Amino acid sequence: MDKMDKTITLVATDLDGTLLNNKKQVTPATRAAMKQLKNHGILFGIASGRPVESGQILVKDWGLESDISFLIGMNGGVIYDMRTGQKEQFHLMDGELILEIMDHFKDMDVIFQVMVGNDRYVNKSTEETRAHAKLFGENEILVDLKEFVKGRKVNKLILYMDPSYMDAVKARAATFSNPKYTSFATANNLYEYVDPAINKGFGIQKICEHFGITPDHVVAFGDASNDKEMIEYVGCGVAMQNASDDIKAVADVVSEYTNEQDALAHFVNDCILPANPDRLERDANVKMG
Repeated sequence: MDKMDKTITLVATDLDGTLLNNKKQVTPATRAAMKQLKNHGILFGIASGRPVESGQILVKDWGLESDISFLIGMNGGVIYDMRTGQKEQFHLMDGELILEIMDHFKDMDVIFQVMVGNDRYVNKSTEETRAHAKLFGENEILVDLKEFVKGRKVNKLILYMDPSYMDAVKARAATFSNPKYTSFATANNLYEYVDPAINKGFGIQKICEHFGITPDHVVAFGDASNDKEMIEYVGCGVAMQNASDDIKAVADVVSEYTNEQDALAHFVNDCILPANPDRLERDANVKMG
């Protein structure tokens, strides 16, 4: 807990397996902790693989718009200031790269998905994929994806599959590479390709620059491999007890609690708030508004 010997000005969290419980809910304890962060003048936001547009819908549905200061979407490729509506995106991928990747998987049982804002463009639509899109507040649109991506720049390509097929997809991904993209699993049924500069650590860097905050005054929470760079970049990275081993290995703190046990709320109440007993002065974060 020696990482709490300095003022905390910003807190960022992953969604699934971290902020949310296993029913995709924000618990009352977590809601209360978020409000206390706001009361102490500490910026709070979400870092997700989802578009910031679907993040906006979700936080509105949860009744949390007034408690969340920012969103980091597309695994760090997009940042959004909830207070000003300012959106910035970085390092988009050319459509020709998307076509190249799709060609390597053309014989495999995967569904290709490209996000443009809150719209999920797919080469195949099923009842399951439509339900998945609806769960995250996104619109699924069936198109000729090869034609759609020509001449476009997009944030990322998603491969959607049955979880049992993930090992086969990872094995195929290991057989080809290009310095213009990188890839990783973001869920047990999702494998993604992005520009190699993009990760949640990059997103945190950009949000810190946006608010004029240095990363050593930031706490970040995560549980999965795509949270690694974010956990490493900030002053205090906190892994859930349910986190993967690689995240626990790089975290400054491994919580004794899981996302089902309100790990984030425990750390906020036990460590962050006691180290920040007074509401920050307005000039501590000049862009807070």
